[in-house]
Amino acid sequence: MAGVNAVAAVAVALPGVTAAPWSSWLLFGFLIVTIAGAVAGCSYLAWRTPTRERLAQRADRNGRALLELADEIEEHLLMQQLSGASIQAQRHWPRLCRRLAMEHLECINRLMLENVPRE
Repeated sequence: MAGVNAVAAVAVALPGVTAAPWSSWLLFGFLIVTIAGAVAGCSYLAWRTPTRERLAQRADRNGRALLELADEIEEHLLMQQLSGASIQAQRHWPRLCRRLAMEHLECINRLMLENVPRE
């Protein structure tokens, strides 16, 4: 508002220019820009707020990626075993990936079941 008052003061100081049309149009433009900014900000915040469905989809993608990683690790370990290398120390990695994938599945179930109305 200080900028609007400064512009209005300059408009009043100019000879032959009335302050009312200048300041009212400037104030109107300022209000329109402010309202548009507030609407844009609110819609951005609504868009950025993760919904349960988006959280569940992200957890599902992460769980699937962990299952794929576990399969790749097992394939690599099998190839190492066939070449004669000892794989006993690395056998826990695929199990760990599958356990984490199961935790993601449980998270998805909890997120989706919270929305189910209880009878």
